[in-house]
Amino acid sequence: MGFRKTRFSYNKMIQRTQSLLLALVVIAMGVVISSPIWEKSSAALNQKVVLTAKALEHAQGTTTVSSSTIYIAILAGLAALIAAFSISQYKKRVLQMSLGALNSAVLAGVLGASFFNVFKEGIPLFEPENQGNYALGFYAGVFALLANMIANRLIRRDEMLVRSADRMR
Repeated sequence: MGFRKTRFSYNKMIQRTQSLLLALVVIAMGVVISSPIWEKSSAALNQKVVLTAKALEHAQGTTTVSSSTIYIAILAGLAALIAAFSISQYKKRVLQMSLGALNSAVLAGVLGASFFNVFKEGIPLFEPENQGNYALGFYAGVFALLANMIANRLIRRDEMLVRSADRMR
């Protein structure tokens, strides 16, 4: 009997839309960590710059200079952990809303750090008029921020529904 009750609540948790959105945040943060965020190349100068969550690499001919951007990977990992923990807190909606707000700030930090590295370090390296291209990692970060915001809205709506049902009793 205890197994069925646990299994039922687990299935109910996974079926909630906000839990699925938070799971997408976790997946998107994995994509941010493993994929390029931004890149720029010049065939005429034989140079290429690639920003990932771990490094900003500037290749010029056969030499490559790399500067660490591990803080982007750390922030993305932290956002994934917060989202994963938030999924398990489905019975505590107020805590889940607080975690969602914290995760929004961390996700904004990931995107802010990415923009900082692109505009202050990446673009000025060569051909400043060439802005480069945002890659999959950047779009995954934007998607994660939007999915987190929608999940927060749905959690807030559930909490308001429960409170209104308590008032009716």
